[in-house]
Amino acid sequence: MTQPDHTTLTGEQVRALVDRYASGPLAEAYAHLDGVAEPALTEVPVLTKDDFRAALPGTVARARDARFGSLVYASGGTTASPKLSLIPSHMFVRDVAAHWNPLTADDVLLNYDTPGLLSSAHNFFNGLAEFTGAVSVPLGAVDDERVPAWLDTVESLGVTAFNGTQSQIAQLVRLCAAAGRKPPAFRKVLWNGEAFSASAAALVREQLPDTELHGIYGSTETWVIGHNGLGCDLDTFHVLPYQHIELDEGMILVTNTHPDCLNPVLRYRIGDRGTWVDCPCGRPGPALRVHGRDDPQLKFLSILVTPQEVAGAAHAVPAVTGVQVVMVDHGAAEERMELLVTLAPGTDTDGAVAEVRHRVLTDVYRLGFEVAAVPQAFEVRAVERLWVNPRSNKTPLLRHRSGSDTEETWNGNA
Repeated sequence: MTQPDHTTLTGEQVRALVDRYASGPLAEAYAHLDGVAEPALTEVPVLTKDDFRAALPGTVARARDARFGSLVYASGGTTASPKLSLIPSHMFVRDVAAHWNPLTADDVLLNYDTPGLLSSAHNFFNGLAEFTGAVSVPLGAVDDERVPAWLDTVESLGVTAFNGTQSQIAQLVRLCAAAGRKPPAFRKVLWNGEAFSASAAALVREQLPDTELHGIYGSTETWVIGHNGLGCDLDTFHVLPYQHIELDEGMILVTNTHPDCLNPVLRYRIGDRGTWVDCPCGRPGPALRVHGRDDPQLKFLSILVTPQEVAGAAHAVPAVTGVQVVMVDHGAAEERMELLVTLAPGTDTDGAVAEVRHRVLTDVYRLGFEVAAVPQAFEVRAVERLWVNPRSNKTPLLRHRSGSDTEETWNGNA
């Protein structure tokens, strides 16, 4: 499958993009293109998150000179040193809605994405509802114990649609099931922020069989890259016309060509891997299938493993519904790997934990051999719920922590 023709960039377009960003912190990166009238995109260096961080002062200066306001959002990092990004205050809503807008004017949208803390999705979905003429209920994420009371309120408003991460969607459905009540009658679920896991999709299909799933894919740096909807595979996205995608040995490189783009995202390495495929929805042209992170390997007990390999082996046990890999004191002599698993109701916990341990140590290349020498370095624990990032409401596959950390959030039930 080849690159879609509609996003091929001409030398003239590349020259204009380079001129836009060839100042400030990135000047040296583009100096070799001085005097080249129509450079090829492949002559432009690939940008990483470190390059992006270095270019932040210049990005802020460009935003001050723009003809529109701008918003600052965080794409990761820590609260002490967040990775910051700027986008136009219009959030490209009109441009996205021209190609993806599941809402109609008679919808009432329950906005469950986290507001504040420099998180971006909450504002975007409020903006999408406003653009559409729909009613937005900007509730944000709610603590588990308060969900039933809030559901009574939002149901009285006649909600028809819901947006959030797949972790939030699945958790809301689980809480309804545990309380013996049906989830609100959502006609549509709009999701973003993380891949839709097979277990979450199965849960939603079981509890909300008539609900449409509509997703968007992107990052805070690039903003929305692609979208999917009815008939699409959940890991496959149709790329917006102004987003140029390259696949460099499977790595996804993004160039946002929109004239209002503030961030320097020329050949930006987003951190995922992908391939071009034909989407089963029948929409003409190739679609982008996202396979996961492009830098997944980690060294543990002298061997290279990926969290995906470990999780895949654990998911081979039928009772397992969720997996999270926690590296404790990673890189230290006493490093450990904790494998947190959630199990189907009624499962024999001890038996399932033993089966998961055996399966992972048998199936993941050399892991069993290395752990045999230090059995305390690998532990499997059954938990009620995997750890969810409280800012983004995503469930990461891999987490790192210190062995001295005694926070409650690490007991798997937070």
